[in-house]
Amino acid sequence: MAFEFPGDIYETIRASMRDLAAETDYLAGLLPAGGRVLDLGSGAGTTLHALAERGFQGVGVDRSATFTDYAKGRASTAERYVHATFAEFDTDETFDLVTCLFATVNMVDPVELPALLAKVRRLLNPGGRLVLEAAHLLNFVDGFQPAQVTHHVAGDGSVVTRLARISVRPHDAVWRNDETLVVGVSGGPATLHHNFFDQWVVTAPELRNLLAAAGFRVTAEHGSFRSTPATGRGPLIQVAEAVS
Repeated sequence: MAFEFPGDIYETIRASMRDLAAETDYLAGLLPAGGRVLDLGSGAGTTLHALAERGFQGVGVDRSATFTDYAKGRASTAERYVHATFAEFDTDETFDLVTCLFATVNMVDPVELPALLAKVRRLLNPGGRLVLEAAHLLNFVDGFQPAQVTHHVAGDGSVVTRLARISVRPHDAVWRNDETLVVGVSGGPATLHHNFFDQWVVTAPELRNLLAAAGFRVTAEHGSFRSTPATGRGPLIQVAEAVS
């Protein structure tokens, strides 16, 4: 995995693909007043920063040093960011909510998921919840194109053009995303950034089984952060509680 390009570029791409207000409302509704959040795959800190503005505290973990530094640079006292892989990260702290969003779970080798979910269960306070947002099987099948070009416009007028080549390892159920980001700023030179990442295809039953094996019970499944039904197309958002 790469993801070592500037955090503000990631923010531009993310903003054009996400409804941050709906996402924040959804997560805040699962938290007690002043609750604590652990965000696995925190990226540039977007989710925790928005929750901190509503009075919540959080810790973000991400394997990208560049994104983690960007998140630290704008963090409030309610936010803390750790540069680590999920396997490396550990803490004595506990949390009211653990999140793994934006298909980050698809970037975890399935062999590593049982240990990760067991760790999450240990880090949750009694009554705490886990929110997983996965890309479903049909996201990959319906949306497959070997080459993609997308444009993302920032508030300052700069444009990020994403040129992506998608390849598939069918026997491993892995999608490889190899992309070049062309960033153009009005009146300035363009910059180029290379990025790549792998995504494992997962299905809802597979995730339910993994959660059950780790001692969780799925209490809700949605197709968006506006609580629309999960249909098998679009994201799959699962809310799970530890079984006592």
